[in-house]
Amino acid sequence: MAKNLSHPPKKKKTNKPRKEPVTPIGEEVRKHKARLEFSKSIIHLKEAQRLAAWEQAPNACVHSAYYAMYHCATAVILASGGVGKKLDAPESHTHVIEHFGKIIRNQQKDLEHLGMTLNRARTDRMISDYGLVEGVDNELAASTTEDATTFVQTCREVWALEPSSSLLGELEGP
Repeated sequence: MAKNLSHPPKKKKTNKPRKEPVTPIGEEVRKHKARLEFSKSIIHLKEAQRLAAWEQAPNACVHSAYYAMYHCATAVILASGGVGKKLDAPESHTHVIEHFGKIIRNQQKDLEHLGMTLNRARTDRMISDYGLVEGVDNELAASTTEDATTFVQTCREVWALEPSSSLLGELEGP
């Protein structure tokens, strides 16, 4: 006969506490963040324009031109209602570009070139910031700055973006 073996009871694991439900940011907060992002965009655009005219720092010029477009795209995402559970802007550059492209495809198909411009500027910025052998030349820097100027102006008109009033003094500077 087989012995009736009794096993000790299994140790129960405690359940992980549930995460608090995510609360979406409010419309006023999102509008304020969009104004701040657009203000950053204008600041970077002015830097890029000055650097392009100076013609002595093409890598810095491309860097500033890209960030003008990046912050502008972030402002567009926020002005369009945000993304995710928080209805906020994405944290990564890749996701900003991805969601900006989705907004254009869904809302403004005639502006799809803006998504390509932003993506190309990101590639140029990565070359200018991380290129080990070569950076960018003045011609590419000037071209990227022109693209950034058009990008920011178009987004401002289409999505009615305005800079934050707290940064208007800085934007009026020399």
